[in-house]
Amino acid sequence: MRMAFIRGLAVGMLALAASTVLGTGEASAAAGVRISAPGAYSSDPSSTPSGAKTTRSLGALVVVPAGSTRYLSSKLEVDDAAQVTEVSHMIYCKRPGESAVFAQLVSGQNVLANRAATLLTRGFVTAPADTALDCAVYAQFVNHAADARGSITVLAASYLQDVFDDIAAVQQSFSPSMLVNTEVRANPVTFDAPASATAVQAIGDVSITVCYGSDGGLCQRSSGARMDGTSSFVGTQLVVNQLDADGSVCRTTTNGPLTGVTVTTTVHHYRINTWLTDVPVDTACSSRTFVSYTRTTANANYNSFKIEANNQSVGAVFAP
Repeated sequence: MRMAFIRGLAVGMLALAASTVLGTGEASAAAGVRISAPGAYSSDPSSTPSGAKTTRSLGALVVVPAGSTRYLSSKLEVDDAAQVTEVSHMIYCKRPGESAVFAQLVSGQNVLANRAATLLTRGFVTAPADTALDCAVYAQFVNHAADARGSITVLAASYLQDVFDDIAAVQQSFSPSMLVNTEVRANPVTFDAPASATAVQAIGDVSITVCYGSDGGLCQRSSGARMDGTSSFVGTQLVVNQLDADGSVCRTTTNGPLTGVTVTTTVHHYRINTWLTDVPVDTACSSRTFVSYTRTTANANYNSFKIEANNQSVGAVFAP
């Protein structure tokens, strides 16, 4: 088996590949469009039910043509939160003139008071054959410090981008909710590279929630969850294996060694993005099949955590 290590940081963020950010309006392929509604927003009180949270329309229109698959990537930049604030960052795609959401990409994390933060939400959207989709940036803000309205500022540098125009081939998966006490393989994807492709790209993003306090949902002590500390130590590594015809691993490429980050119970919700921009299709392997996953680990000396579902954790392998 061959092993190759490629550090995503040295290559540059896939979501920013060959891009410039334009003014407000409609985006063209490989260019970002800034949001049209930056500024200060109030946050909902902490007791606000999920279905009653205020959804803010921030603009940045990107049109996915009928029958086309596009790689959409959005950065939401926020600052000046008056309290710890839960920030949900969404790309909603709708049929023209309709209010119902046809496709969505979602991420979220808690932002500390008076601390700047950037959320990256991305993935692939395919428009139906009979109509285009209008895609734009939306957000929800909840005061996590008190059952009262708070405030947060959305910065004008936030944008939405159609990274590559039409995508030749892609496979994408969204992780279900999973409790992580030791290690899981999140966002598994199987992809057959087209005959014309000499390399593929991959993303693997996870949204996690620290387990602490009382049992709830997947965070159950009876399931082995550690919940008595003040933080989780979350390890991630994007792994892409090219297989031989018999299904064995021929070549492994990663975004570098397993990398850990401490997520406190104050932050509680956190988003981790991983990527690979140049995974060679090795002709010495006897198949063009790739299997990718986001290796996600929980340190035994820290709290367990769960991986969030509902399109919040995504993996994909593709050929632009």
